[in-house]
Amino acid sequence: MIALAVCLLSVTAFSQKAVTPVPPIPELVPAGVEVTVTRNSVVADGKKIDYTAHTGYLNLKNDTGKLIAKVFFTYYRKEGEDAGKRPVTFTFNGGPGSSSVWLHMGGLGPKRVLMQDDGTATAPPYQYINNEYTWLNKTDLVFIDPVSTGFSRAAPGENPKQFHGYVEDISSVGSFIRHFLSRYERWGSPKFLAGESYGTTRAAGLSKFLQDRYRIYLNGIFLISAVLNFGTNDYYVGNDLPRALYIPSYAAAAWYHKKLAPALQADLKKTLHEAEQFALGEYASALLKGGWLTDAEK
Repeated sequence: MIALAVCLLSVTAFSQKAVTPVPPIPELVPAGVEVTVTRNSVVADGKKIDYTAHTGYLNLKNDTGKLIAKVFFTYYRKEGEDAGKRPVTFTFNGGPGSSSVWLHMGGLGPKRVLMQDDGTATAPPYQYINNEYTWLNKTDLVFIDPVSTGFSRAAPGENPKQFHGYVEDISSVGSFIRHFLSRYERWGSPKFLAGESYGTTRAAGLSKFLQDRYRIYLNGIFLISAVLNFGTNDYYVGNDLPRALYIPSYAAAAWYHKKLAPALQADLKKTLHEAEQFALGEYASALLKGGWLTDAEK
C-alpha cells in the first residue's frame, strides 16, 4: 500500500505536467462549488467515451447556511446523454481516514495507475493510463473525500471533530450528496453508492440516513471488500468467527495459485462449496468446542 501511495503521489505530479486544465466553463459550474473543468475521453468495452470532469470543492453548509467544511470531490459525467436520467454513483474508500484515491485511480475512474499484473507497483517513473475497466460506461461517478481526508477540510473556526465518528461521518457525507444533487441537478437520476472496506459500513448507514433525513431513495449499493460486522475481521483471542469465515477465501486464493490437490483444483465452484460446508460445519463446531474436542475429533 505504501508503494501504491508513493506511486499515486508521483502520478499527481506527472498529471500536472501532462494535462492542461481548460478554464472553468460558467454554464457548467453551479453555485456553491469551486472546480476546475476538463474534458477527455477513455475507451471501455471497445467504445470511446467522451466525458467532462469537475474537480474541486463543494461548500458544505449547515441548516442555517453557515459554511462548515469544504469537501473535495471529482465528478465524471459522460457527454452526449441526459444527465438527469443517467445513473450517478457516489463512491468512497474506507479507513476511516482514507480519501477516495484508491477506488478513483485504482479501479473505477477513467484513468488508473499502471501496475504490474500481480498488483505490485512498477519501477519509477510512475505513470497513469486509460482504465479500460472504468465504470463510466455504465454510470457517472462522484468520488468523495470525507472531511479531514484528502483535500477536504473543516472551515476555519470549525472543530473537525464534528465530522469524525460513525454518525458524524454519515451525516456530513449525506449532506454532501444532498448538496451535490441540488447543485448539479441530478435528483432525477438513478442513484447508487459504492463503498470499499469501512466505506461499506458508511454506505450501509447512508442508505438509511439519506432516506430518513432527505427522502433520497437509492437504486442500489455496491459493497467492495465489505466490513459490516467487525467481529468477522478481528482476530482477538476468543473470537473464532473470522477463522472459519476466511477458509473459503483461502481456498479460492490457493486455487488461483494452483496450490491445491488435483481433485480440488479441477472445479473451483465445487471446491468452494466444500470449503464453505467444512468451515461453517465441522470446523466451526471444532473451534466452538475448543478443549472439549475428543482426540478422535481432532
